[in-house]
Amino acid sequence: MFFKSYYNPGPGIDKNAPPKKGLALYIELITVDFWGFISLNMLYVICCLPVLTIGGATIAYTELCCKLLRREHVFVFSDFFGSFRNNFKKGILLSLVLLLVLFDLLIIYTNAVSYIDTELSAGIAVFWAIAGILSILLTSLIAYLVPIIANLELDFLFQLKNAFILTIIGSWRTLAVSAFNMISFILFFTLFPFSGIVFFIIGFYILIFTNCFFTWPLIEKHVVLPPE
Repeated sequence: MFFKSYYNPGPGIDKNAPPKKGLALYIELITVDFWGFISLNMLYVICCLPVLTIGGATIAYTELCCKLLRREHVFVFSDFFGSFRNNFKKGILLSLVLLLVLFDLLIIYTNAVSYIDTELSAGIAVFWAIAGILSILLTSLIAYLVPIIANLELDFLFQLKNAFILTIIGSWRTLAVSAFNMISFILFFTLFPFSGIVFFIIGFYILIFTNCFFTWPLIEKHVVLPPE
């Protein structure tokens, strides 16, 4: 149940079946090797415990999720550790960025909770509104940046520029991934420690795969296969 066999033929796909889109495609892809990724999810959390390895582990996990989207074979543990080893150094910088974003969101969240029952002056309300918007834009930028880092060997500044451009032109994809990430963040801290158990077992797989599901098609269209 926990390890998928790539040597036994599956039931196949009806040649006349229309291609799946939207929610149907999302469910099909996220469940194609579900138990393997659940096992990997717990391993991912353990790999993140040294803190500075968060970036490398996230890059590796993202690369595997993008492989699922491209319908490539995924050998869960060997592919994860191979990518984790190859991206260890660049992952250190990403770890610092992710920790900075997490700290920023945590400050905004705790202040928003403390201000719920109090009246805010116009200046303070505007300040926290701007800080919240910038944080949302930053999380959206990272949602594009990490898959680019995980799949494309490009100069970092070029990767960052492409992620910034895609964040702007992503329109509904950017809004969708931003909303999903912010809701996940709020639920995690509101329902903790129960949410911690959920994220340890399954949550990071859903989070990272969903980010890739929204952002990777746009990356593939404009960066991987740019129009001639």
